[in-house]
Amino acid sequence: MPGLRFKKYFCENTTQMEVRIHQLIIHELDKVADDTEAKLFLSNEVAPRDERAQLLVQKLHDTFISKTDVLQGFLSSPEDALFPGYFQHLQEQGVSEEAFITFSKDTMAALQLSIQGVVGAKGGYLVYADYEIFEARALGIFLVRDTEGVVFNKNEDGTTFNLNTTTYLNTDKLAMACRILFNKAKQGTERCVELIKHAKSQKEISEYFINWIGLERHESSKELTHTFLEMVSQLPLPVNEESGAPIQEGEFREAVVKFAMNSPDKTIDLKKFDERFYEGEAKTETFLQENELSLDQEFRFDGNLVRKFNSYRAYAEGITVNFSRNHVQSKQVEIEGDSVVIRSAALVEKLLAMMEGGY
Repeated sequence: MPGLRFKKYFCENTTQMEVRIHQLIIHELDKVADDTEAKLFLSNEVAPRDERAQLLVQKLHDTFISKTDVLQGFLSSPEDALFPGYFQHLQEQGVSEEAFITFSKDTMAALQLSIQGVVGAKGGYLVYADYEIFEARALGIFLVRDTEGVVFNKNEDGTTFNLNTTTYLNTDKLAMACRILFNKAKQGTERCVELIKHAKSQKEISEYFINWIGLERHESSKELTHTFLEMVSQLPLPVNEESGAPIQEGEFREAVVKFAMNSPDKTIDLKKFDERFYEGEAKTETFLQENELSLDQEFRFDGNLVRKFNSYRAYAEGITVNFSRNHVQSKQVEIEGDSVVIRSAALVEKLLAMMEGGY
């Protein structure tokens, strides 16, 4: 978009970043859904930081980031839950290997207490990963379970393939997962915990995980994204350098969608947003203060909501229409009485070709 008075957002921000593992340990919580008793199998050593560990943590991180709606909040006071107290102690003494192992074991014992008596809740493997991504150090805790699959094996004489079942770790489907950002937790001013939000049908089963972590004052990424988009829709439009006039609203919205979707780790940074559109002027901070709204400088956004910010989609009487705000502002799409008027020579050409071809 030439002539706009804001910095361009380059494509390299979409490049996938590899995680950097500091420490990794795996424990098992043994519990079946119909039973109230939970047992633990605890590792005494961290896992080797080899290629397999790298592959595992990368996959778990990518699966976690792919989740559309997550809860984001603070850790409760150490007086209110065991986990926050253990985490605070971990940060205060430093995240050494010994401290990391002790922390993981202590919190596993707390999880065992939390899940005892919860009918319907199932166990699995708890992967504790101390890792770094985009220069942000995080503690990831992922609950994963085994699943069965099919593999091909050659028969003994090598003339054909046999179908055999195998058990493997299902990293594509996280039963539960959370990520705690160390720096944010230390500062205590912004939401430092991200936790997968499950469907309402699973609320009672997953509530123990929220209570175990000690998550409080949380909002979903959908709620935070809604606040962000409401703010953006009321912010002044960026100025065109050549004309000195504000740009079109549709053009601004399209740029906002691209900015968000290109943001690393599906996280919007309001400071970078201001740099991108307002030459660093703190428009977002001023707006939030004046309107008494709460929004962290960095937050995970809901991609589905962002994609709808500059587009309209409707279905009725077997007809589907999909267009952007730019189409409305340019009067390419208009509503006249009970009719929808679409002015597009290219669309007419395609429709005529389809009808003439008998399709």
